[in-house]
Amino acid sequence: VASFVCQATGSPKPRVTWNKKGKRVSSQRFEVIEFDDGAGAVLRIQPLRTPRDEAIYECQATNTLDDVTATAKLTVLREDQLPSGFPNIDMGPQLKVVERTRTATMLCAASGNPDPEITWFKDFLPVDPSSSTRIKQLRSGALQIENSEETDQGKYECVASNNAGVRYSPPANLYVRVRRVPPRFSISPPLSQEIVPGGSVNITCVAVGSPMPYVKWMLGTEDLTPEDDMPVGRNVLELNSIRESANYTCVAMSSLGVIETVSQII
Repeated sequence: VASFVCQATGSPKPRVTWNKKGKRVSSQRFEVIEFDDGAGAVLRIQPLRTPRDEAIYECQATNTLDDVTATAKLTVLREDQLPSGFPNIDMGPQLKVVERTRTATMLCAASGNPDPEITWFKDFLPVDPSSSTRIKQLRSGALQIENSEETDQGKYECVASNNAGVRYSPPANLYVRVRRVPPRFSISPPLSQEIVPGGSVNITCVAVGSPMPYVKWMLGTEDLTPEDDMPVGRNVLELNSIRESANYTCVAMSSLGVIETVSQII
């Protein structure tokens, strides 16, 4: 695998294209993946062929005012031609499944002389840890993704580079799983409670689930919890100056269901 990353800035925003020998690159083995609305593009060549892929590749950025070019030279070596010190991936990332909001760590360790620099690609685009507060690259080279989201799901590659060359790890998929658990009561209010006339009581109702349910109190068909201020997970009903018996219903609801339990105050 070989990848070249090109990104341009300007006003109006430029578009980037990749050329080889003056012609737009085109081959089943050549893929151009755009980002930044076309102002950036990765040229990816896989699998590499020697000597035909050895060439100078040209990135051209164009807007209505001007166009500029930058070039990169690709040298392809067989395994038996590699110079000493060429990077080696000692441990590449592995398939990983994490729950949403948990931390995912994609491992990578590489050796070479000089010590290779490690970078990461996700879905063939470079990962920039500085662009997100949740993503950081550890000193070991591993990529750590905190508070993982569905958008983190994808195919990750670790790339080791030094002045002897560049080596890619085999790709590994990260799957981010969203837990779906219907609501249930973790603390149910007492089924019945005797209170002296004129007394006060607090009744606690706690429900859990994923997503976390909203919890409200009702007296018959009357909502005691404001619709626009419904707490998540826990609701404490405060009753003062109690004069008569009544049945209070705690309702927990999420997109996965609605449950209720009744507490009788005598």
